[in-house]
This record gives sequence, C-alpha cells and structure tokens, in this order.
Amino acid sequence: MPADNTHIPHWLSPRTAKWLLPLLLILGVQCWLVLGQGNYGHFDKLAAISLAIFLGLIPPVNRALSRCWNSLAHPTPALRRCIALLTWIGSSLLIYWTEIFQHARFKPMFADEFSYLIQMHMLARGRLWMPALPLPRFFDSFYILVTPAYASMYFPGMAMMYFPSLLLHLPYTVFTLAAGGLCAAMFYLVLCEALDGALAILGVILLLSLSLFRLMSIMLLAQIPMLLLGLLMTLALLKWRRDMRRRWLLLLGAAAGWAAITRPADALAFAIVLAIILAIDLRRKPAKLWIAAAACIAAPAIPFLMLQLILNHQVTGDWLTTPFARYNDVNYPGAFGFHDASPPAHVSDVPEVQRFYEMNVKPLIEQHRLSNVPSLLLDEFELIRRTAIVDPLLFLIAPISLLAIWDRRLWAVWGMLPVFPLLLVYSAFSADLEHYFVMVMPAVILLCLAPIRFLSDIFPCRAAMIRAVMAMPMIVIALAAMPQLNRLVRDQYPATPELDQIDRNLAENISPPAVVLFHSSKNSSVAEEPVFNADVAWPDDAPIIRARDLNPKISAVGGPGDLDRPLYEYYSRISPGRVFYLYSRGGGSDRLKRLGTGPELLQGTPHPPN
Repeated sequence: MPADNTHIPHWLSPRTAKWLLPLLLILGVQCWLVLGQGNYGHFDKLAAISLAIFLGLIPPVNRALSRCWNSLAHPTPALRRCIALLTWIGSSLLIYWTEIFQHARFKPMFADEFSYLIQMHMLARGRLWMPALPLPRFFDSFYILVTPAYASMYFPGMAMMYFPSLLLHLPYTVFTLAAGGLCAAMFYLVLCEALDGALAILGVILLLSLSLFRLMSIMLLAQIPMLLLGLLMTLALLKWRRDMRRRWLLLLGAAAGWAAITRPADALAFAIVLAIILAIDLRRKPAKLWIAAAACIAAPAIPFLMLQLILNHQVTGDWLTTPFARYNDVNYPGAFGFHDASPPAHVSDVPEVQRFYEMNVKPLIEQHRLSNVPSLLLDEFELIRRTAIVDPLLFLIAPISLLAIWDRRLWAVWGMLPVFPLLLVYSAFSADLEHYFVMVMPAVILLCLAPIRFLSDIFPCRAAMIRAVMAMPMIVIALAAMPQLNRLVRDQYPATPELDQIDRNLAENISPPAVVLFHSSKNSSVAEEPVFNADVAWPDDAPIIRARDLNPKISAVGGPGDLDRPLYEYYSRISPGRVFYLYSRGGGSDRLKRLGTGPELLQGTPHPPN
C-alpha cells in the first residue's frame, strides 16, 4: 500500500482549508490562553523564539533549511536505518548526560522499583516466582506477595527486558537508558512512515525534551518498556500497510504479546487503535485473509500469554487471577472499577501498607465513582498537559491538526490520545500518577508536528518558509526545556532522605552476615519502605537481610515475649553466625542497635507463658 505524498484529506479542498485556517488559529490562541494559561515562559525564551521566526522568514535561510529538509524527508532504507541507529545511541547518551548534569541518583527509589528488581533477580536464576517464605510476616512489604509464593505483584514483561543486565553484571540503568534511546529511535521510524523523515527527527527532539520521558528512562519502571513495545506494534502495522507482508503481522503479534504481560491496559489501548486500522484495511477482503492475519498475530503472542497463565497459577492458584489482581484485591480493594460502597478501613497488618492505604489509596477509591468520570477525565487531561506537552505555546498551532489527522497512518499514532484515558479511568489511580501518561507522548507530539506537514501541502509554494518559521521555534522550545540550557528546568526526582540514611547507616556500621529488624513508627515515611531484599532472589541469600520487627513496642525486642523469636530460631538453624540489629525508624540519632546473634537472642527471649 504505497504512501500518499499529501496529508490533505480527500474530502477537504485546499480552498476550504485556507478559509478554515484563520478560525483554527484563533482557536489556537484561545487554547493557549485557557489550556496553556497564557504562559509564554521566560522573556529570554520568547526572544529566542521570535528570533527563530524572523530568521525563518529570510529567503536564503529558509531555502537552505528546505534543502536539508528535503534530503532528510525521504531517506533511503539504508540511510533510515543508519539515522535510527544514531538516534538510539545519541538519545541514550543525551539522557545519561542530562541526568548526570542534574546529579541524578541511579538507584531504586520507589517501592515499585524494588519489586521489579526482585523479579529481575528471580529471572536471572531462571525463575518467575519462588516458594512461599518460611516466615512471611517478617518480609511482607509493598507490591510483593510472600504467600502462597514469593513473587513480585507485577507482570513479568519489564523484568524480561532488563534482567540480562544482571547476567552481564552491568548496572540496570545501562538497559533502562538503552530502552529510552530505543524508544526515540522507534519513534523516528514510526514518524518516517506516518509523516516524513525530517519531521521524524523534529519529533525525536521534542520527545527528548520532555522531563518525564527522561526521568522514566533511568527508573526501573514498566512505562518505557511498554512505550517501546507499543511503538514497535505501531511500526509493524504501518510497515504491513505498505507492503502487506506477513512478517510484519508476526512482529506485531510478538510485540503485542510481550506488551500484554508488561502493562495489559496500555497494551489494550495500543491494540484497540491498531485493530481498528487493520479491520478497515481488510474490509471487503476475503475471509481467508482475515483468518491469516489473525493467525499471524496470535501465533507469536500465545507463548507470552501462556507464560502469564502459568505464573498466575503458580502464584495465586488460579489460572486467570494475576499476582497484580491478587495484591490489589487484598491491599487496595476497589481500586479498579466503580463502586458505591465504602472501602474497608483495614487491609493489612503491615503498618506502612495500612497507613499508605489510609492516607493515599482509600480517598481515591472513595472518589472513584461512575458519576465522577467527567471530572476524572479532566484531571487526566491536566496530567497530559503537564507531562506530554513540552511548552504551552504549542497550543497555538495544535488546532490545525484537526484538519491533518485523517490519514490512517496518523491514526495509528494519535489514536492513543482518546483511547488511553478512557481505559485508564477504570483505575482509581488514573488521575493521580502522572508517569502513566508516558504512553500518550508520541500522540501529543504528532499533533504538534502534523500542522507543519499539512500547511506545507496546502501552500506548496511557501513550504520552505512554513517549515522554517514553525520548525525552528520548535527546536528553540525543545532546547529551552533542557536543564543544560535552562537553569529553571529540573527533572523531578523523588526525595528519599530516610532510605538514603538507612543505606548509609547499614553500610558504615554493619558487616555481613547480618539481619536488620526495622521497627516502624508513626513518624516513618510510608513512601520510603526499607524492607526489601532487592539485591537477591531469595531473602536468605542477602548479605544483610532486611526484615520487619513485629513487636508493637520497640522495648519488647530482645526480652521475654519478643514476637521476633521465630526469626531468631530460624536463622539460628540455617545461619547461626548472623548478627541481628534493630533499626528504629522513629528514633533519634542512635537509630541502629546491635542485638546479638540468633543463639544469643534465644537465651534472652523465652517463649511467653501459655
């Protein structure tokens, strides 16, 4: 299916489009004033944008840019692959430099990251789950299951992408940075199919200027792997539309299967958009073509789905209940779907999990009602505005895309924008976690790029000037969003002062083998959970094992009736030389206290009388 040379829809005449453009520009001003809050940024940025527009109006400048543009717009297959490779490497290095410039901490900070890291260590040992922990209460924590199996609650697709870093003894950030750069390269290839090669490069520049994209590219979360797989699905479909070769459907199926066990809701959003396009392209085709297409997509996807079914059965005991669903049913009941009943008051005996539920999760579930869907969708749009649009000034031209997005090549990219929020609103967290909206970044960027291509097609004699006066300011806007060039821009890293202090205290004062019991208090941060043995697949293998003190009062530790006695007995049997320490999360300067070895503690902690 050869690509058209124009993005003007067949039902829209150039004359009508020219009459509509002034109205859309007025609408763009209104969008900037209302949605963009009339924000034009620092005066220096406005001056630089004005200078870029002025230079774009100078004929020698825009003609020179046009020659460069035309050389990049339709690259040969070999040149396209070369540019994609350079984009991959260059983007990864740029993200790394940007984060180093801001003194980023390349280590896990969220509880989600610790859960994923445990899953990676299990995969490095050829496992997706481990047996149930002998003493589960001591190791129960956020986003992991300790019984009837020890496993991460999360789907395994992300860990499958990153766990080779452990086998190669590399920092996991090497792989996260590589995945972020590969997203940029994949986005370039997608835009080459949907628009042209020059706009694809501009799109990559805008993507790299987004702070959230850079941040996710150094964090151990599933958003970047999912975006990579979603872009691969999109590219495969666009390639298939061009030549109808089945290999592209096989690639689409493999990427869709992997995506389905990475972030199923996000994968479904991509699948809905691409399935609609596929169905339209196959309309009026013989049934055997429909069957062949479905078989080509399903065959490579089935092994991934079978892997998830096996994981479900081994961890939860039910083929169709995922570890993710089991964890949420227990700890965040009602977080998915719309409910009128009030959520329960108590969900967990882990103090931090219970307080996190009361402070953060329960209020969201109480507000997550069907009648609140319109306001939830508005909140989602606000998150998109904050995270996926590099600058409010782009609202000025965004309405022009209403005339430019009717080509099905473009549907494959921008279709995520309406579909994804509608699916996400099913979750109580839909309007609370901004990193979910990494998925719509390509769609938003496309809406900013499409007007350039459309106006160039409407006014071919002025194409050089249009490209210059629109593309050059976009480059200025992107550069102004980089921390190296704008001291007011900082990627928003989560602060974890307590975890940092814990890591320092343990490194400076404890020699392995040891066990550290963490005693919780009301002053301890629920966002900084230390009870993760994230450097191993099985807690007993950790040099310094982290466990939970079960005593309500810290004074009970080491004395008669100590509820931690089962842990002392356990390690006295399997590792009697381990020294126990007590870490008080609510203590003052003297937080860490040596308790003794397991056999020593057993002497001072007799069983409580029956």
